[in-house]
Parts: sequence; C-alpha cells; structure tokens
Amino acid sequence: MPERPLRGSDPVRALRTLDGRYHVVDRIAAGGMGEVFRARDAVLDREVAIKVLHAALAGDAGFVDRFRREARSAAGLGHPNIVAVHDWGAVDGVYFMVMEFVRGQSLREILNAEGLLAPAQTAEVLLPVLSALDHAHRQGIVHRDVKPENIMLTRDGVVKVADFGLARAFADAQITQAGMVTGTVQYLSPEQLQGEPADPRTDLYSLGIVAYEMLTGRLPFTGETPMAIAVKHLRERVPPPSARNPAVPAGLDGWVSSMTEHERELRPESAAEARRDLQGEIAQLPPARPVAELVPDVHVIPIAPGPERATTVTIPRSRGAKHTRRRAGRWIVGTVFALLAIGAAAWGAWTYVIPHSVDVPQVVGLTASEAQTRLEDAGLTVKLAQGDYSTRVADGVVLRVQPAEGVSLKTGSRVTLVLSLGPPPVPVPNLIGLSLDQVRAALTTAKLALGDVSKAYSDTIAVDQVIRQSVRANADAPRGSPIDVVISKGPSPRPVPKVVGLTEEQATTRLTNAGFLVDRAEDFSNDVPRGNVISQEPAKNTDLQPGQTVTITVSLGPREFPMPNVVGMGRDAAVAKLSALGLKVDVAIVTGQTGSTVVYQQPATGTVVHPGDLVHIYIA
Repeated sequence: MPERPLRGSDPVRALRTLDGRYHVVDRIAAGGMGEVFRARDAVLDREVAIKVLHAALAGDAGFVDRFRREARSAAGLGHPNIVAVHDWGAVDGVYFMVMEFVRGQSLREILNAEGLLAPAQTAEVLLPVLSALDHAHRQGIVHRDVKPENIMLTRDGVVKVADFGLARAFADAQITQAGMVTGTVQYLSPEQLQGEPADPRTDLYSLGIVAYEMLTGRLPFTGETPMAIAVKHLRERVPPPSARNPAVPAGLDGWVSSMTEHERELRPESAAEARRDLQGEIAQLPPARPVAELVPDVHVIPIAPGPERATTVTIPRSRGAKHTRRRAGRWIVGTVFALLAIGAAAWGAWTYVIPHSVDVPQVVGLTASEAQTRLEDAGLTVKLAQGDYSTRVADGVVLRVQPAEGVSLKTGSRVTLVLSLGPPPVPVPNLIGLSLDQVRAALTTAKLALGDVSKAYSDTIAVDQVIRQSVRANADAPRGSPIDVVISKGPSPRPVPKVVGLTEEQATTRLTNAGFLVDRAEDFSNDVPRGNVISQEPAKNTDLQPGQTVTITVSLGPREFPMPNVVGMGRDAAVAKLSALGLKVDVAIVTGQTGSTVVYQQPATGTVVHPGDLVHIYIA
C-alpha cells in the first residue's frame, strides 16, 4: 500500500481516521511494539484492530522493511485459530497493521482470574494453538513469542493466536534495551537465549512453558532479573507439573517434558506431532467445564497486550468538547508536540550523531546477574553463550567475556558472557554391594569424593555393604563432587515368635521359618513335660534381625536320683544330706531309745526319688 499524506494540519485530529478508511474508536492496549486501537473499517463496515508502531520503530528503515515483509507473510495465513491480518500501510510516517477484531479475553487474563486450568481445559486450549502453529510452520513462519498474552479466547470457545511473524521483525531490529533478549524471557527457548536461529520446535518449547503455567498457575522458572531466569532455562529442566498440582496425570507430565527438552532435536518434530501426542492423552483426563464458560460475555481482547510504555502517537477517544476547549486543546497539544519534537531531536543527535564508546568492564568472576547489571550500567547489551566446564570457577560464575575486558566498544554493542558449568562431568561407578573401603578406592579412581555415609536395613544386601548411592551408576557427576552412600545394617528386625510350651521340633521349625537361628539348652522341670520348651531367649515379640540366634531351653522332665544310704549317720548329718538333695525329711525316734543315730530309712537305699519327695528316718 503506498504511503499517503494525512489531511489537515493537526496530527492528533488527522489520526482519527487512518488512510481515509479506518475510523479510530478507542485505544485498547499498548505493548513493546506499539499501541492497539479499535476502529471501524468504513469500506467493509466491520470492526477491526489497528496496531500503530512506536515512532522509534517507525524511524528505523531496516525495521520498517522487515515489518512490511512479515506483515505480508502474516496476511497470507488463513486459519480459524489465527488472528487474521487484513491490511497494512503507512500514513505520514505512521506505520500500522489492520487485524481481525476479537471479542473475548486473552489467556493471560483468564489465568489471572482463575489461577490455573483443569487438565482437560488446558488440552482444550492447546489443541487449537498447535493447529495454528502447524499451519504457520507449513508456510515457513515461526511465531517466536508464544505466550498467554498472544493466545485469545472468545465467548464461543474459539482459540486464536496473534502476532505471527512480528517477533522476527522486532528481533532483527536489535533496538531492544541493553541486556534484554527480544521476547518474554519466561517463555523463550534455550536456543533463542543463546542467539541461535529459531525453528518450529522453538515455538513448541514456548508452548510447553505456557502449558506448565496453565496446569500449575505458575511459571517453572522465576528470578530477580531476566538474566537469572535465562540461566535457569539454559541449566535446569522444567519440573513435572504434577509436582505443584497432583491433579495433573502422568501423561501430561510426559508431554510437557517432551515439549521443553533443552535440545530441540529431542522435542516433537512438528506441531502436528505434538498435537497427535496430546490427543492421545485426552481420553485419560477427567472432564471439566468448557473453557468458553471462563470468558465474560462482553469484553474486548487487546491484541497482543504488553506492559504499558510511553508512545509518541496519540489518538483521542471522543469528540465531545466545545469549540473553545478544542482551541485550547490544540494549543496544548501543539506545545506538547513541539517539546516532544525538540526532545526527540536532541535525543537523536545525542544517540546517532555524537559517537559514544565504553570500555568493557571487569565481569569475570561475577555471577550472571551481577555481570548483567554491570554491563547494562555501562550501556552494553548482554548475550549468554554456551557455558564451559572449569575446575577453578564455580558453577554459574562468569568464566570469560567476549570481547575481552577493557576493549573499547560503541554504546549498545553486544557482549557475550560465557558462564562456568563447574567441573567437567565424570561417570559415576557402580558402588552397590561394595564395602566402605572398596567404595573409597572406586571413587578415588573415578576422581570423585565420598560424601555422607548413612545406614539402613536391607533384606538383600549384606551388612556393611552399599545399598544405595546418591548418583546412579554410569550417570555423570562433576569431577571431585561427593557421592553419598547408604550402608546396609542387615535385614529389617522382625518379632520373635512364641515357642514356649511347644515341642522342641515344633519350636525349631517355627523359629527357622521366621529366619532365626536356634540354640538349644536343657533343664529339669517338674511342670513341663520332657522334650517341651521351658523358656526362650529373647522373649516373644522382641525385635530381632533375621539370622540372629534364639535360645530355647528344653525340659528334661522332673529330676530323679537313687535314695542315698543315711543309716548309721548321726541325725543332723543325715537331715542335712537329704535336704541338700531337695528331699523332705521326717524324723522319728524309736520308742524307748535315747540315741541320735539313724537306724532305719524309708524309702530304702537305691529307690528312685525326686526332689520334693518325703523320706522317713528313724533314730535310736
């Protein structure tokens, strides 16, 4: 569309109608690229949304050219789940894009209101988004900025994706603030953060982050600065959503994990494949009310809303003012525009005419966020490169910087940080079943250290051998890092069964079946039949480890012995001897006798007696 001069001398008034066709109604959003207005297309008699680029972007010839190309490509996307681009053009240096006007809410607004979505509702949103991405990817267009703000939902339940292709033009312009990566860092893929070219799988990573947020109500990575968040995207895996929301089934956990793989080669090959994978999980999801019911009846969707920012294009919302007020308003607006023009000219001269340079400050040895702050304060932009291993520099600390510290650069130049990944990884040996001495030797050979040693019971691993190790065998661990181990204390204790009163054979079988060893002792008992167990040690229900010993005492029956001969012994000596054997003694004196010698005993000598039996002796 050719550029046409605006009619009228008042720029504010003139912008009320763009290109003689689009009558602006009101302003509905502002973002990083410009402002969005609701307007009516006088030719086709329909409502449209118009995105007007910020003046800073419109003044960049390279960006304008890219904007035209991307707008033309986006206009070729005809899909029910993509916000349609109807027209684009420029009027007196004001560049704009005319888009489909949608009534409803953005996914961001719905999440702000609901907190999170049910798994079935999440899938209901994701499937049409994947369909839209698949259509765009087949046309060679990668979105590059998939996030809840760019996903729209109507009251009829239609899901639409906005701003296809514009992120590329914005990224190529390289006019972002110092140290900021183009796009919303919470949703950017590792390859975007490292400055690598984007491809369709880049959009899949971002959508995986959106899915995590829908399922949990939170982002997987947060931090005090964009750099801190970027480092987490590069270094950490996205946790399973079920860790925050137990209602998320394992199938969705796996789907989110595949979408957010660090290496794009491990993600689904296409949006179509990701959609098929998700459809395979839908049957397992508990039903939930349609997501359309979450959208208010009347609401205007801001197309790709973003953080408010100052703009140099203003479009009034109404004409309701008296003529005198309009004259005063024109004078005020004219004054403001004059001041803005002077300020813009001064800023442009300072920025583009007068050369500026700065030495790269010292950042080696700082954390990523500290280095970012120091470089931004110096007026430089920051890029993260793939980290390197180091045995001297701690993980997450700047290892080197490119260009080197002290090199003089133009303000706004890019400086690349290479962060330390810590010591290089080494394979962890298998320590299961080894003794502690063997563990020390194996870890020393592998250039690792022995960490914490604890103990636990094990029914399969022998005492003092390793049951578990903190890093699995053959996995990688940083060189020199500690590996914790758990040493076996033997099998878990079990209660000793009761065997008192059983026969020796029965008691032995019961104890053996319980995993215990049996030791045998004997003793006489007047109460327990011969061959039965009199007592056990330890007692019943005592916890004892299998393999330990239980002692049973088996009854020999009552003690018995032959009656000794005490005839001829003195009275006291005979009584003492018999009592010592456990016998009861009855002493009788023969009538008419006065002596003290035993002359007769009953039972007779040699008769079998038992402790407690009563014997009689006669004294004469």
